[in-house]
Amino acid sequence: MKNLSIWVLACLVSISVFASWKPDEKAAVFSLKPDQLLGSPYFNEVLNTYGLLGFGYNSIVNNHHLVDLQKEMGVQIKEASEVSFIVGNFLQTMVNFPVSTSGNYQALNNSSFTFILRTKGGVTPNTFFEKFDRWASGPAFNASDIERFRRDARIEPDAIDEMSKRPRIKKELYLGMEKSEKIGEAAIFSMPMSAIDNSFQKMGMKKIKIVLGMQSEENTTTFALGSRKNVLAFFEHENHSTAALTQPESSAIAKISVPMDGELLRQMEANKLSDPNGPLGPLATTLGDAVYQIEEISGTAKFSGGRAHLDLVVSCKDVQSAQSIWSVGQASLGMAQLNIMRQQFKNPAAQTAVSIDFLNRIRLKHQEADVVVHVEALPKELFPWAVRQ
Repeated sequence: MKNLSIWVLACLVSISVFASWKPDEKAAVFSLKPDQLLGSPYFNEVLNTYGLLGFGYNSIVNNHHLVDLQKEMGVQIKEASEVSFIVGNFLQTMVNFPVSTSGNYQALNNSSFTFILRTKGGVTPNTFFEKFDRWASGPAFNASDIERFRRDARIEPDAIDEMSKRPRIKKELYLGMEKSEKIGEAAIFSMPMSAIDNSFQKMGMKKIKIVLGMQSEENTTTFALGSRKNVLAFFEHENHSTAALTQPESSAIAKISVPMDGELLRQMEANKLSDPNGPLGPLATTLGDAVYQIEEISGTAKFSGGRAHLDLVVSCKDVQSAQSIWSVGQASLGMAQLNIMRQQFKNPAAQTAVSIDFLNRIRLKHQEADVVVHVEALPKELFPWAVRQ
């Protein structure tokens, strides 16, 4: 049962994170529609059900830096129609990703990360730097923080005085953003990593070159953050693609597309930093060579009938590999159902981590070279260990 819970949790976390553009064929795309998720009855129920998740969410959205930035820019995250995170050459990036503060940051320099935000509200390039400068020049610590520090005898008064005058970001770190470059319909600003987070300077990442591109039309503004090459490619795709005009509106609130590579999976499994008891180890042992024949994992999530509907597609190179994966998945699901029925037979009053009703709603289908997984979950079934008692 524990392994099944971990598997479902991994799927949900992945799908939580809709751009059709990709910098390369091996790129992974994670997209979310905040305006359809945040404030929805299902999401509100999730926040009420899970104390820890609700606390974490409120800590982020009520952070005074984020609140002030949204007010200054005139945009709201909850009104964003798209938030996408795109990782170019995904698996290779994950293999080389630094795992410590002294890690291989050159791997990040060579990687391709693009963040896209599409939201209501018009932010013109002419006023962007003025608004950003006003926000960045604001206090790093609000009045309540300073008052709390003064009550703490462990902090020297001089240090508190300095903290009370400290700006969010030193102006010399983002001064290069003052000049924008007009390319097509988009405006491009140089964005040093230190303007995003000062800690990047200490991590040896200050040499990473990124830009912020923005394009406004009517009451919508689209932001793209990443390398200059990728930001320009994204806006070029935006302004010349007719895909958005031909595709019907989707009811999905989230999408995921992750390409897989058997050889890179073998490298990850053989890496000395890998946990032999981690998900890839037992997964490869159980599925055999079939796990290395997976070409892509994609999925969508939507709300319907008071439940979250999660659809995951595992695309393989051949029918035989898909058949093997489906067989193992079907057998594992059957064993989990049988285990719960045995527990309930021994003690009908006992509460199991996952209900038999939830397991009965999981559907696995084998369709040629694809394995399709459909999961329906009530808020209390998403993370049963986090439900308020």
